[in-house]
Amino acid sequence: MKNILTLILIGGAGSLLSGCFLATEQDMSALQSQLKELNTTVAQIQANQAELASKMDELNQNLAVSNENLAQTGGQLGGLSTKLDDITASLRTSPSSDEEQPATNAVLPSDLFAEAKNHLDKGAYEAAATGFKLYTTKYPESSQADEAYLYLGDAYIAAGQTKKGAIAYATLLQQFPKSSLIPAARLKYALSIVPLGKTDEAKRYLSSVVAEFPKSPEAVQAKAELAKLSK
Repeated sequence: MKNILTLILIGGAGSLLSGCFLATEQDMSALQSQLKELNTTVAQIQANQAELASKMDELNQNLAVSNENLAQTGGQLGGLSTKLDDITASLRTSPSSDEEQPATNAVLPSDLFAEAKNHLDKGAYEAAATGFKLYTTKYPESSQADEAYLYLGDAYIAAGQTKKGAIAYATLLQQFPKSSLIPAARLKYALSIVPLGKTDEAKRYLSSVVAEFPKSPEAVQAKAELAKLSK
């Protein structure tokens, strides 16, 4: 009997130890799995941080370029303002006698117009719009005022400011009804109001170009645009 009890105790202790070893192995396996997942997560975080750092560098570069462009545009606009000040000063200065006055460096309205047109041709649309806006404000009755409004509308349209472009063309049509630029202004106005949802009004203006200026280049384009809008 004593030997049997001894065997039972030894067997029980062995089973207990075996269970402890098995439990320890399971715990180690689970821990290793968790460590593996943790390492994967850490690696992913590091990769995300590297990508974020790269995007931040790219953003900083873009901001630097934008700041440079803004500074350049600001300098251009500052030049336009300076020229306007020179023009105003020259207009306020009158000769003190009938003798011929020496040439000065005063900037003429035509210079302001030419500079704004130069900006338009180079694709500096906001600077061009500012220049033509200043010109039409200072010289609303000049010989180039109608042309300035046309180019002002072009600059606004190119800059994505459709409504302002339409207003510029409409101003030309209203204030200069006898201008040679009426066919172009009607065509451009019609095209500018289509995105604004005024299709019927656009059709009327396009039809007026075809009817009243049938031999103009604008009439050909107006017919084509009417065909598009009628589909």
